[in-house]
Amino acid sequence: MMKSVLVATAFMAMTLGATASAQDAKFAVVDVGAVFQQLPEREQISQSLQREFSDRIENMQQREQEIGQLQERIQRDEEIMSEDEYNQAMMDFQQRVQEAQQAGQQLNEEMRRRQGEERDRVLRRMQEVIADIAEEEGYDVVLEANGIAYARDGFDISSRVLDAMGND
Repeated sequence: MMKSVLVATAFMAMTLGATASAQDAKFAVVDVGAVFQQLPEREQISQSLQREFSDRIENMQQREQEIGQLQERIQRDEEIMSEDEYNQAMMDFQQRVQEAQQAGQQLNEEMRRRQGEERDRVLRRMQEVIADIAEEEGYDVVLEANGIAYARDGFDISSRVLDAMGND
């Protein structure tokens, strides 16, 4: 998403350069990453996702505890188990470990996907806010602050973006 912002910004800058001189253009910069990190909504999203996945996380923790108990039982009773009992217990243990690993990977992937969806939603809204501020204040080009070598503080509209997003 950040790369597409930089590419779009660079394209806009080139296009504007072809139609207007740099002296006539009004520029601003915004630190998208810093704004995102400071959003109060970010913590709300985190808590919401935690609630969304809490049952599955609890289930995974319970599985891990059961696997640990089974491993302890096998180690403790290995000497008194018959070979068949030991082999069956080890097969059960390995199967549970494999199932837990697969379920854990699936859960992690789903959590990453949902975090990405929420991050993208916030970034899209941020793009809209940036565009609104640019339109209202007459900026011709708004650049990502991390993609430029230098800009005076007066060009940075990050705090205005953060304020506007907090007021939504």
